[in-house]
Amino acid sequence: MHHIIPREFGGKNDTDNLVLLCSNCHSLTHYYSSKRFQNKELKICLKNQLENEMIDRLTELTRKIQEARSKIIENDMSWTENKLYSIDEAIEQITRKNKMGTVERDYLSKVVNEVLKRIPDPILKQCSFRLLKNGKYLSINLHNHLLFRTPAYGDFAEKPKFDCYLTFPKDRVPLKLKPVEKRDVFFFAHFDCINVGLSYVEVLQLEADWKLFEDACRMAQSARKTRDWLSNIKIFESFHI
Repeated sequence: MHHIIPREFGGKNDTDNLVLLCSNCHSLTHYYSSKRFQNKELKICLKNQLENEMIDRLTELTRKIQEARSKIIENDMSWTENKLYSIDEAIEQITRKNKMGTVERDYLSKVVNEVLKRIPDPILKQCSFRLLKNGKYLSINLHNHLLFRTPAYGDFAEKPKFDCYLTFPKDRVPLKLKPVEKRDVFFFAHFDCINVGLSYVEVLQLEADWKLFEDACRMAQSARKTRDWLSNIKIFESFHI
């Protein structure tokens, strides 16, 4: 199911904003809606791949996404409460929304800052940093690939099952986190990594296993790019890298 106006640009889950696409056309729509294809003719890009009628349909869908993105950029705003947050403000929002105590809030802050330090530069500068679901959780994405989320809400879950999701190569998950089947794992379609549910204590005890997370970040950087998200957290003004 495809959102005609994406949710990160203010699109709703209403039926008039939804259209049914196969997985291939869904990926193509987001891929060709990126800024680098803003003024390119899709009939040339997709020649011999799709029928003209389907190319025309994808052209219209990509145009709507591009227009929604341009509107937000022109207005210099983010749709989540129309403001940009510092990392400290984002942490405070998450603390309030999830009714965290002082100890849990301190763990949250330590983990977020540790993850930011561990994402390799310049990959960090390519990421989006977003406070989502009215301040319930923070996500760090590289293009459309989720590197980190806290708390670990699923896309449709009411309550988080873990403190956070962290990304690792599928065949090199830290031994201390196995078996992964009990950790609310989900897989990526375009590269061999998985998101794994962890507690804050487990994250802070990764030690040498942080290298596996760093490797996963590099794999995400090399993976197929499907879309970019707009940040609503000002990382580089509030975090000293």
